Amino acid sequence: MSLLKIQNLSRSFEDKKAVSQVSITLEKGEILAILGESGSGKTTLLHLIAALKEPDAGAVLLLEDKRITPPSQKLIAGHPDIKLVRQDYGLFPNISIRENIAYELRYYEENYRNKRVDKLLKLSGLDKVQKHLPREVSGGEQQRAVIVKAIAEQPKLLLLDEPFSHLDAVNKRKLKVEILRLIKAEEVSCIFVTHDVSDAYGMADYLAIMRKGKMLQLDAPQKVYQQPLNQYVAEITGEVNIVSHEWLESIGLGTHSVFIRPEQIAVSPESVLKAQILSVKFVGAYHEVLIQIGAQTLKMFSFTPLKTGEEIGIVINT
Repeated sequence: MSLLKIQNLSRSFEDKKAVSQVSITLEKGEILAILGESGSGKTTLLHLIAALKEPDAGAVLLLEDKRITPPSQKLIAGHPDIKLVRQDYGLFPNISIRENIAYELRYYEENYRNKRVDKLLKLSGLDKVQKHLPREVSGGEQQRAVIVKAIAEQPKLLLLDEPFSHLDAVNKRKLKVEILRLIKAEEVSCIFVTHDVSDAYGMADYLAIMRKGKMLQLDAPQKVYQQPLNQYVAEITGEVNIVSHEWLESIGLGTHSVFIRPEQIAVSPESVLKAQILSVKFVGAYHEVLIQIGAQTLKMFSFTPLKTGEEIGIVINT
């Protein structure tokens, strides 16, 4: 039995389709990342799943295919087994990290509350800063505290709206590891939205691409990356060269794909396919190299420095 089923969910604002016939199935413990540019409908979709916005059509089913009651049919919008963490941190500024988390369990028996908070603080690595006020800890620790607050009552589904958007690269890497550990330890399913594909890689079991309210592709991240459905999916999921079938045929490649990732191109001194190096840029772990084959310019990656102006043999692995 699936934890979550979304069936043909749609929502419009005036004449604009914010979400159009979106369907998703999620199993217990799975993590889904939804990727799309601003205005693609990602946040609206989260609010529909959380029963905070009214759908125009479609249904959200949770656990044993029970339909989630939409806001119009409830006194208070939402669902107790679904927690949404918004972009703003949502911590009370004048009480400690521990007190913020404990507040979510204020209606529970004191002994249980203390044990649960102790467990979550240790699991999240926040035990060392539990007595600090939110402003006294890092952005990553603040975001971790917000997520711990959200899972304190052990929801079945956690929804995260751009959880990494406020963070620098170092804190983002740390938070990804901590969130993944928390989610797996608590056996909670998770859907998070982002505009940066690097947030999804290494964390999500599935990757969904949205554009103008529509779900363009939904699959394992590796498959979406390697077999993009169209140019938009190819470009939003990573660096890509767009070429024509005619050009591929002219160099002896009969592949059906017109999307070539830079890492699919490699130096091969013995190859009869020659390329001229236009530029070499050091970007950290590797070099970005622009090459030209006839009238076609391509980007490739190299772990060893190459020289601008040099002619090299290459292979394209499709």
